[in-house]
Amino acid sequence: MKALIFLIAGSFVLCSCTSHHNEAATDSSKSTYSLPDDSAITKAVHDAYSAISFKKGEKPRYNEIKNYFIPQAQLINYRSDTAQVTSIGQFIDPLYKQFIEGNHISMFYEEEIFCRTEQFGRVAHRISTYKTYLNTMDTVAERGVNSFQLIKTKDGWKVSSIIWDVEKPSLKIPGYYLKN
Repeated sequence: MKALIFLIAGSFVLCSCTSHHNEAATDSSKSTYSLPDDSAITKAVHDAYSAISFKKGEKPRYNEIKNYFIPQAQLINYRSDTAQVTSIGQFIDPLYKQFIEGNHISMFYEEEIFCRTEQFGRVAHRISTYKTYLNTMDTVAERGVNSFQLIKTKDGWKVSSIIWDVEKPSLKIPGYYLKN
């Protein structure tokens, strides 16, 4: 269960992402959509990271996490051979909460080290390579790749799902997910 929870946690580091957009979305004469939402999408992803991150001496903000996801959001963990699919509610409580409290985690932080965003209208996809820190910033506990799916709602960009896998001896992160 401990390994299940290394979702993505608070990236406070902004990265320079590669973005791809449909032509119509960048030409207001061809579309009702505004210019690409790179900064708004980045903010939505970083807000979701921040919500599950906390520093030593702080308490996790369990109630805040849902604010950055649509209510029907799914989190899909491919840590093992079988996908573990949870709702955002199931992820927060019991999984994330039990992981933090049951393992006496005093600090949880993830840092985005690569990202690539693609957008078409009101849907976006972001690949986010990360490294995780647990209880200390001296040692990386894990690296992995997250696939965020986002939608533009009346309240702005929200995460509709995250799918992730972690680096292991048999699955190394490829170079193209490590460079911007």
